[in-house]
Amino acid sequence: MNTIFKQLFLMAVLFGYARSEFRSRQGRQFFQQKVKYVNRESGRYQVCAVDGTTGACMTNTDCERERGRFVGYCGGTDDYCCVVDKTCGQATTSHQVYFRNPGYPNNDTEARTCNIEMEISRRVCAVRMTFHKFLLARYEDGVCIRDTLTILGTSINDPVTPVCGNMTSWITTFAVKERTRLTLAMVLQGIPAYTFSIGLTQLACDNIPPFQSPTYAGIRNAEAEKYIPTTTTTEAPTTTEDPTTVENPTTVEGPTTVDPTTATDTTEETTTVMNVVRGTSSEVTTSESVVTTTESVVTTTESVPTTLMPGKLPMPPNDEVLIRAALPELESEEEEGVYTGSIGTTPAISAFRRTFELLKVNEKCWQYYDEPPTFRVIGGFYANLNEYPWQVALVYKNKFFCGGSLISDRHILTASHCVFGSFSRGLDKLRVSLGDHDLATRNETKNIVSKVKTIHWHLHYNPHSTVNDIAVIELENPVDFSYSVSAVKLPTDLTERYEKANATITGWGRYTSKSKTTSTIMKEHTAPLVNTTLCVQAWNKFPGINASYINHVCLNVTMGTPCHGDSGGPLVVCTGVQCSQIGVVSFGFPLCTNVGLPAVFTRVTHYKSWIDMNLAPLNFV
Repeated sequence: MNTIFKQLFLMAVLFGYARSEFRSRQGRQFFQQKVKYVNRESGRYQVCAVDGTTGACMTNTDCERERGRFVGYCGGTDDYCCVVDKTCGQATTSHQVYFRNPGYPNNDTEARTCNIEMEISRRVCAVRMTFHKFLLARYEDGVCIRDTLTILGTSINDPVTPVCGNMTSWITTFAVKERTRLTLAMVLQGIPAYTFSIGLTQLACDNIPPFQSPTYAGIRNAEAEKYIPTTTTTEAPTTTEDPTTVENPTTVEGPTTVDPTTATDTTEETTTVMNVVRGTSSEVTTSESVVTTTESVVTTTESVPTTLMPGKLPMPPNDEVLIRAALPELESEEEEGVYTGSIGTTPAISAFRRTFELLKVNEKCWQYYDEPPTFRVIGGFYANLNEYPWQVALVYKNKFFCGGSLISDRHILTASHCVFGSFSRGLDKLRVSLGDHDLATRNETKNIVSKVKTIHWHLHYNPHSTVNDIAVIELENPVDFSYSVSAVKLPTDLTERYEKANATITGWGRYTSKSKTTSTIMKEHTAPLVNTTLCVQAWNKFPGINASYINHVCLNVTMGTPCHGDSGGPLVVCTGVQCSQIGVVSFGFPLCTNVGLPAVFTRVTHYKSWIDMNLAPLNFV
């Protein structure tokens, strides 16, 4: 009996224990279902900001291993907001780091090599490099001779052009492969003194969203009014300043490119970016100048349509070219809104000149002349007021030099050759005029003049071959969209080639090969696109300055062409009033004449992923 009782008691105890353990396991399972655990290797690389300084969210152990500085906690977690500073000869695994000269924030004068290695983490697709401060020896003859910074380890096969000079507030975001190493290699001479603070931030693949054009982007104002200018002169004014007296915004610190029509000296602040500065569509001229009285009104003929049926070419209008009277000097260099001069409109760039000389071209129409040929660029005409509300003008020290297009409330799409290696004294004098029409008139439209916060350039842009000729300018403050200021739409179908479609270019570039003067009034020109394969074949005569099937889109120049001053401007394809930007004005034949070479534009669809990377916001907690 006692034995049976003991067995029953033991069974009851075991049953109670099993029931308790089952309930305990149920409770633990229920608790685990309520908590989401995120593996630190899952690709969520968050950053934090304290008093303008950016740190990486990481564990205490990781922060100590990186010898970082604790500046707070990341949200409601136990992760540290860790600021990691590195200098020459060091390495890092942190997804956010500052790379600085040894004496920072002071200058250094010691000649040295200065490298840093960054281990790219799992599920990281890009690295953003921000030049918070960057002052190295300046460019000489368009290249870095003394101090250089080169980036090694990107996932693109195109070579990286070394950078130097003053690039404070510049940014570039480039593709990398996970589990690799990125190296920033610097060679520093110490004369003059140098200083730099470069932020490196790894971007997880999941944190790079596709860029979306704003609602109602790309709507052309089809009912826009004609613009009737009221001021003319009997002689063409010299609106383009002598390059010996103006710092060229498309160049930095070196000798000025020699205009085939004039020989110029050089100054301390003027240099050449080795590229082809392109320009505008232009209009038919019936005489060398328009003889009118100052108060007379110049009217234009009816403009031809800006969108055409396939196979039709634009007919040249009969309107005469308006020559604007030069306005008095502005009372202050800071006064904005009136731009009567331009910079960087020389028709021949060194890369082209070297190519022509090496090939020893003997064909008469391909040679450089002491005097430009009499060929007139035709086919363009005046655009209506704010017909293309995304068109912008880039201005440096109150001088127009390039075009661009508004793609969001704060971003301008333009060409790298308009900005790369430029602005040796910083971005303080760089402006973007939005909604403008007549650059020499203040109140013909409700335009906005904006300062620039930063410039995003393509790390693999090569000024010697014109490859990857694309850049984005970020405005200091976002703009409000209106009738006169609105964004253009970027294509959504990235496989579309647009060949044989009709496309429209707009801008303020040169209207004749006989003058370096750019147009103060916006013009437009529509022409059919050229088969890209045929375009590549046509440009194959010039090694190093080639069109590419992948990177470019080409425009027929039989009846008109962009010319110097239209660089960076948009090429759009319109269906009714809906327009999409498919190209950015890049390069063409330097004399702006038709010698069988199509005008070449950076293909926007190919660089959509680059735009996504550069406009992606950082993953702040």
